[in-house]
Amino acid sequence: MYRSRGRTGVSKMVVPVVLIVILVAAGAYVFLAMGSKTTTTSQSSSSSSLPTSPLNSTVSQFIQDLNSRNVDGVINFYGQNAVDVWSGNTGGLSGLYTGTDSIRLIYATTVGKSHSLDANISNYAEKKISPTVVNATYVIKLISNSSVAGIVTATINTSEQWNWGSAGWQISKENWSYQLYDSTLVDAGLGSATTFPQWGYMLKGGNPNLVSEKSFEWHAAPYLAASVYAFLFGVIAFVALRFKYAPRRAPQEQPRRS
Repeated sequence: MYRSRGRTGVSKMVVPVVLIVILVAAGAYVFLAMGSKTTTTSQSSSSSSLPTSPLNSTVSQFIQDLNSRNVDGVINFYGQNAVDVWSGNTGGLSGLYTGTDSIRLIYATTVGKSHSLDANISNYAEKKISPTVVNATYVIKLISNSSVAGIVTATINTSEQWNWGSAGWQISKENWSYQLYDSTLVDAGLGSATTFPQWGYMLKGGNPNLVSEKSFEWHAAPYLAASVYAFLFGVIAFVALRFKYAPRRAPQEQPRRS
């Protein structure tokens, strides 16, 4: 009878444990969702004040971070809802990329795969649309050593719309029109189709987009991690409660001496 009561105690504790797991998972989901909304709101807010720094110095820093292969630094120059277009001969990476998440993917696939990178600009020009909106155009001549494409040589006609706000100058619209793209590994037929699957689609006449391939994994990963932590927490709590309410064995009687 005592053992039966112990099992009943454990079974009664299962319901609170399950409720705790559900509440933890729901709380994690709400926290991540609200954090994402807060980030978007804070980054999209803009200031009505006039620019306090020239745009050309910001563009120079942008190119410097590009040369340093600093993907996070480069992404900081883009507004949360920026639109980036890569067109022309891009080695299979032509497409429309919207938002910093998708733009980060395109840079991680190219700049992030480079051992070294040297980008220089020329023909720089500005066209003021308003006191806080300026369009910049220039030509990028780029040479990089990529782990998946070999030695890459590119000439890119660049057009960017920069907006001044609370975060300083940020790109809202960008167009990288590749006039030249040459890769030693692609020329030799040794390009990595597993790392750059867009090349295979391009050869078939398609216009691939990194976002469509990575969006589920990219956005679902934080919620999956929260679910795993909630599950592990529930298992630990259940084991602890079961150990606490486990029935104790009665001491064995000593044999009588004759």
